[in-house]
Amino acid sequence: MTGQSASLLPLSTQQPDMPLRPESDELRRRIQTLPRRTQQVFLLSRLDRLPYADIAHWLDISTAAVERAMVRVFESCAAPQPSDVNEAASVQAQRWYVHLQSPHATASQRIEFRHWLDADLSHLRAFEGAEWLWRQLEAPSAVLGASGWHRRKRRVYIGWLLLTAFLCSLLMTAEAISALA
Repeated sequence: MTGQSASLLPLSTQQPDMPLRPESDELRRRIQTLPRRTQQVFLLSRLDRLPYADIAHWLDISTAAVERAMVRVFESCAAPQPSDVNEAASVQAQRWYVHLQSPHATASQRIEFRHWLDADLSHLRAFEGAEWLWRQLEAPSAVLGASGWHRRKRRVYIGWLLLTAFLCSLLMTAEAISALA
């Protein structure tokens, strides 16, 4: 896996030179309220431009879990829609936007998407809104992922946690034994 991970995550993230605009800072705060795994999936997709299948393989989760995480990011970052776009169309557009990037999107689903898009002008506006939101998430993601934490596997943290707990228990046992003597 080491050889694979090196080729999967070659990009480095740099801290943006300019401070975030208030809108971008609000998006960053919204993303930070999400679970850490969801943030990690989002940053691997947005910053490192990894396909869902690679993210799923890297994190040992299903591609469906990757899609669900991406939908959660869209839902948490979505702004109120203009009057000409209804909320249901906006939610559906965000789901389409996420699903169309998935390796599980079939040809028939892509045709279904085209029919949905052509069915109503508000669908097209909602999908354009989803694309616009995706572009707006670039600056907040650069700030959130600047340290590269999202590229680290979770198992490393769990290993350190277990080692620390073990050492603490040894120290407490040694202290208890010395107190008895």
